Amino acid sequence: MQTEKFNMLNEDQKFINQILDRAGLEIAWLANKVHMDYDLVRYQLREAKIYRQDFHEKVKEILKKEGLITSNLEICGLLKDELIDFSTVLSGTISIVSKSIKDKIRDRTLTDDEKKVLKEQLRNQLNRVTDEFNDLLITIDLK
Repeated sequence: MQTEKFNMLNEDQKFINQILDRAGLEIAWLANKVHMDYDLVRYQLREAKIYRQDFHEKVKEILKKEGLITSNLEICGLLKDELIDFSTVLSGTISIVSKSIKDKIRDRTLTDDEKKVLKEQLRNQLNRVTDEFNDLLITIDLK
């Protein structure tokens, strides 16, 4: 279940938002459960660039207690969906990297500026793939 409104979030934030969305629950409900200010919870789930893992663990525990993360079957379903996402990201990354390298070496030279751009693109793609691996690891540990 990938929705566009969660595209700018990291995978942990997406996961929590998707569970809330699927259950029809609001951030206010979660804020009450974690005994935190609504604005802080909303910020962590919808805007934070550095999403706190201690907050994430606390939220996961509450969702487990509430039966929203319920069984191996659900985790396996999530893992299956995330594997599809992982495959898509991985194949897209290979395509982007291949095209970028081919474009940069077309004239059989590589300027310092081209090296810099290429290295930055590779780092960005590496981060995307690493995020996907981490997402799979998190899902496996949700049991």
